Amino acid sequence: MAGTTTLETQLAKLDASAPVLGARSASEADDRIAQRTVQHDLGTGIEAVESAKASTVDTSKDLGAAHGAGAEPTKPADTHVIPKNKMWIVMSGLALTTFLAALDQTIVSTALSTIQRELDGTAASLSWVSGAYLLCITALAPCYGKLSDYFGRKPILLGSIVVFMLGSALCGSAKNMIWLCAARGVQGLGGGGILQLCNIVVADITPLATRGKWSGVIGATWGISAVLAVFLHLNPTTPPKAAHLLATCDFLGLFLLIAGLVVLLIGFTFGEQDWSYAGTIACLVIGVVVLGAAVFVEQRTKRSPIIPPKLFRTRNSAALLSGVFFQAFGFISLSYYEPLYFQALGASPLMSGVWMMPFSVGTAIFGIAAGFIVVKIKRTKEMITGAYLLSALGFALLATLDESSNTAKQILYLLVASIGIGPLFQLPMLHIQASMPQKDMATSTATLALLRSVGGTVGISVAGAIYASELKKGLGSIDGYGGAPSAGGHGEAAVGAVQGLMDIEPTDVRQQVLHAYSRALNFPWIICAPLLFVGFVISWVGLKHHSLDRTTVKAGKEEKAADGVEDRMEGAEREKAEETKV
Repeated sequence: MAGTTTLETQLAKLDASAPVLGARSASEADDRIAQRTVQHDLGTGIEAVESAKASTVDTSKDLGAAHGAGAEPTKPADTHVIPKNKMWIVMSGLALTTFLAALDQTIVSTALSTIQRELDGTAASLSWVSGAYLLCITALAPCYGKLSDYFGRKPILLGSIVVFMLGSALCGSAKNMIWLCAARGVQGLGGGGILQLCNIVVADITPLATRGKWSGVIGATWGISAVLAVFLHLNPTTPPKAAHLLATCDFLGLFLLIAGLVVLLIGFTFGEQDWSYAGTIACLVIGVVVLGAAVFVEQRTKRSPIIPPKLFRTRNSAALLSGVFFQAFGFISLSYYEPLYFQALGASPLMSGVWMMPFSVGTAIFGIAAGFIVVKIKRTKEMITGAYLLSALGFALLATLDESSNTAKQILYLLVASIGIGPLFQLPMLHIQASMPQKDMATSTATLALLRSVGGTVGISVAGAIYASELKKGLGSIDGYGGAPSAGGHGEAAVGAVQGLMDIEPTDVRQQVLHAYSRALNFPWIICAPLLFVGFVISWVGLKHHSLDRTTVKAGKEEKAADGVEDRMEGAEREKAEETKV
């Protein structure tokens, strides 16, 4: 233990300073022995206080001390102070809140055609219905973890919920596409805070050894309703003075990071319409340059960095972050574009959601199951690598579906993909929390969420571009079919073209059109399957096993223990001073 080691070092120095021939009096020796006993018996109390105060320490320096440049992360020897909570009430509130925020990432995927029709939307504006939400979630992702370290989890979480509710109200009252897209952006600002803070809070209020089952519930429900969040009790955080915030926060790095992400993601959104468009190329280039500048500043700043650079220098962390990017790439792409497969075969937007239930329900069930299994076996590496392998297999199977595939194949292939995707929502987060010191938990969790958001946004853009390109090519080669121009050019805009395909006459043309749609939808999964297999390889090679055992102290006990140490140490010092005077 870190605190005990420090005490032992100090005691060793004290002993070494004594005369070799024992010139000290017997009473002084007894005092030293008594002092040693007090320090060893109550060392845990000192350690707990040091751990509780550690959140104000510069996270970049702490990571450097814990890992060393380029070194593999080791098991952090710190104490986790657990506040008192009514766990089932709190976890229900967190799960329900998470569900709503996560649901808004994909809820519009089956209703885009209806939205476009009701609000007279164009292809360009339609892309921003989902793009604005994901853009705002991703752009501010680096902020939430750092802000919660400064001001506490509860204020940031409840503030995010209020912003999300405001955005939802604005979406419900939207009268045109511009209004709706702006409101979706407001939703994203709140939704990003909810998704990150819920995961951070779970890590705050649960022991690492049993966190898997709670994380599984959060990852599965992806939740609705913030009403129960008022029951949440967290470790009290004293808001810092403005001078301290100005002196420690890396505002330049924060600005460059947000600006680079926004410009880069706008470029990917434009890319869905035309990758050769000058605006698309300019945004991508400028975004990469600004992000490069952000990395340069973060590596050299003497302030507290938003994302500690050393997090990317360890093989373990780099493997986790890369894998999470690939998982989000596949999950969001599948959630958006697989419903089109069922709509092309005649399903309504509502029924396409029903056909997706094997994937959505399977993701929830297997996410929960994985959490309980990890609590039992206390290992995450094997579960994570196995999940990536099953995900790759599931997407490879989905790439074989066509217009004539039977129901059994459709359900089974979606289920296989869900078995792999479900556990990957929370297990990587649990693994990175186990490999990082407790004081760096919020920063590492926020970084993981950032990579997941970026992966989802890039996934939608790339999958949409591939789908639209292949669809335009396939429909253009069909003699006697004039629907190609209306379907091409934009991934999500092609949604409007899937309605009524089963009514196309003659029959042979209809079959060719259905084949063109199913083939176009195969290509994104042909891309996703190898990416997820890469996730399997880097997880197998890069991840190290980290123990889920960590010392925990109930809130209140560590202060009492520390007070006892201080009182008894002060008493010993006073007695020694009196004897010295005599």
